[in-house]
Amino acid sequence: MSHRTTTTTSPLRRLGVAAAAATLGGLAVMSGASPAAAGSNGQQIVFHDSRGIIYSVRIKGNNQNGQYVEACFNTNYTDNYLSNWWWKGPVNITGYTAGECTSGATIAYIGEVTIPTQYSGDYFPVSG
Repeated sequence: MSHRTTTTTSPLRRLGVAAAAATLGGLAVMSGASPAAAGSNGQQIVFHDSRGIIYSVRIKGNNQNGQYVEACFNTNYTDNYLSNWWWKGPVNITGYTAGECTSGATIAYIGEVTIPTQYSGDYFPVSG
């Protein structure tokens, strides 16, 4: 013997649910919420330590606003996502065999890399 349950929804309830969904969607747009997208005015960098000896990198170059900046990033992994810094154009990258871009560490100059203004991913890959 089969039991079957049928649920009916009134047209007024369906209209209320649709209105609530439209309102929530509109609020998300108005609040600026949007899915993560690839950069269109500079890129974040993912640094790949291909030699396994680089424990920090210093990057010097222009940010997404065209301002010259430099920053040191510890790179404790093979792939290091250097988040919240956007770069574009030519940047100079110097690698260090110690953390915190320690001046006493062995320096492994990686060189100049051109970071594109637009890129298909969230991070532009750089190897050293």
